[in-house]
Amino acid sequence: MERDQFVINPEAPGIWNVLFAETEQSGLNLQGRICRMMFTALVQGYLKPGMAVPSSRYLADQLGVGRNTVTIAYQQLVAERILESRQRSGHFVHPSFQIDSSESKTIKTTSKSTEWVSRFRLRPSAQRHINKPVDWMSYPYPFIYGQPDFESFPASSWRECAVKALSAKDASIWSRDITQQGDDTFLINAIRQHILPTRGIMAKENEILLTVGSQHALYMLAALLLKEQQSVGIEDPGYPDARNIFMLHTPNIVPLAVDHEGVTLTNAVGCDYFYVTPGRQCPTGITMSPSRRKKLLQLAEQQDSIIIEDEYDAQVLVQNTTIPALKSLDRHGRVVYIGSLSKPLAPGLRLGYIVAAPELINELRHLRRLMLRHPNVFNQRVFAFFIDQGYYHGMLRRQFQLHKYRGEQLISALHHHFPTWNVYALNGGSACWIDTQSDIDCTVLAQYAANVGVFIEAGQPFFLNTDQHQHFLRLGIGSITADKIDEGIQALDQAVNDYKKYN
Repeated sequence: MERDQFVINPEAPGIWNVLFAETEQSGLNLQGRICRMMFTALVQGYLKPGMAVPSSRYLADQLGVGRNTVTIAYQQLVAERILESRQRSGHFVHPSFQIDSSESKTIKTTSKSTEWVSRFRLRPSAQRHINKPVDWMSYPYPFIYGQPDFESFPASSWRECAVKALSAKDASIWSRDITQQGDDTFLINAIRQHILPTRGIMAKENEILLTVGSQHALYMLAALLLKEQQSVGIEDPGYPDARNIFMLHTPNIVPLAVDHEGVTLTNAVGCDYFYVTPGRQCPTGITMSPSRRKKLLQLAEQQDSIIIEDEYDAQVLVQNTTIPALKSLDRHGRVVYIGSLSKPLAPGLRLGYIVAAPELINELRHLRRLMLRHPNVFNQRVFAFFIDQGYYHGMLRRQFQLHKYRGEQLISALHHHFPTWNVYALNGGSACWIDTQSDIDCTVLAQYAANVGVFIEAGQPFFLNTDQHQHFLRLGIGSITADKIDEGIQALDQAVNDYKKYN
């Protein structure tokens, strides 16, 4: 029998508990959940017009709620003419209430539907990007990058700072709509005094702008600076969404290969802009050498180019901490520096910053106002306390040690199970770049890996060319415990064998 043809006995035990449980995540109060439950029973055909519904006493007992709660819900349904109350008889589905779901699917309209596709100026949905499943936490072996590390998150310290930010004094600051400035001076000074100096950067207050993550910073820079005829040199492989953002503004994307010293400059002549990740190159993890940094700065000076330096996770120490940021070596204001505060702590907080010349920061501030006014000021104040009291750097040190240990476990397991694979050093980061040096299509391999509970990221989206480099992959260690790493690589070995068997 079709579900929409099935009519329940209003006093049938259990069915109301099931329908009520389905409303648990609705965010409604108890009365609202009961109304939603009754409406669902009607829409799905469990109840019919004129049919009696359970008494308020019976339904209250079944759902474990007060009788008054059910009575109030019934009164609301009566007011909306979904139910009707009959003297001495109880409540019934209103005779005029009609929902025929099968007919609603076949309703014809003579009016022409809106054609949206022809109106799109851009098609971001068609771009290649990294796909991360929403259920990644259900994987026994989630080698995923860029997701929160619950093991190292300092919940008690963050809670302490959040409570402090809720004081009347601080609430008077973050609760306002700060349309002109938009940045918490306390956090700006914390970045100036505690964050930037670790990368050799000295900046004034008017040279820093807060953003909703580093990707927001990239989008604003592209929108403000890029002209259609201009060219952007990007690392290849490199960060896919940086490439996607730039491609929305110019078709002239110049791939710059990456070697053991970082981005190469063979094809860099004539580029108006450069986008680089020198601290820990995305995705290879390579730190750009001092000599390569010097050459890039010299080239930018010679051809009047701008360098966008993205140090998305530089706060988690790299092996060679003596190499300063490109921005610290910049003597002519050609380097725009992007940093992320939230990425190593909790990516969902979405808080980053730009360091650049005051003229650029001023225009970016006005552009940001048009987009979203400013980042969440409460989070800004909490982060300021978190940095100022030393919790942030303490967390980074613990995270570095944690990633170092997990990285050692991963490299050892990979060398044991896949001795022919070229495994790049993690360099203090939370992801490992791998060249399988084979004809394996890692996009297909990822599907076989998922079948045995292993999540891996195919490396192909990091490359500009869509027809090559299928044999690369990336393994993250930020969200997998150390004791699961060797088991996960063993399971990946099984997935590789299955791949070879059927391909």
